[in-house]
Amino acid sequence: MIIDRLSLKDFEKIKPLLNDYKSSIKEDQLTAEQFRELKNAIKNEKITFYNAVIKDEIVAMCSISTAFSTYNCQALGIFEDFYIKPSYRGKGLATKLTDFVFGDMKKRNIETVWVGCADVDVNMYKHLGFNLVLGNLLAWCSS
Repeated sequence: MIIDRLSLKDFEKIKPLLNDYKSSIKEDQLTAEQFRELKNAIKNEKITFYNAVIKDEIVAMCSISTAFSTYNCQALGIFEDFYIKPSYRGKGLATKLTDFVFGDMKKRNIETVWVGCADVDVNMYKHLGFNLVLGNLLAWCSS
């Protein structure tokens, strides 16, 4: 198994996994225009995807977008798009992937990573190392 950052040249390989993820959380799949925007965001280093590859197949992924917060007056990462193909779950892959991401965040001088999740996922994320509760995460969306 190889865990690494997704390179832009491999972007097309993550599309099916991203569509599976969106379907699993009952969200619409990304349109062609949204995929173009996502590719540009990766190119412009606004978001980084991480993936786990087994036998040339991407079987798990997550992403980190960066921002700045007055919480600790430093850059922070926002953890999203966390998905493991069902046949690969329960084998420690989630821990290996998040450990890799946290290590990469430290190398990039990002000391805090936030995640928003459904109530049913809180214990899983705590198990993965998200152990500081900062209240509730709410969002505003113009559309």
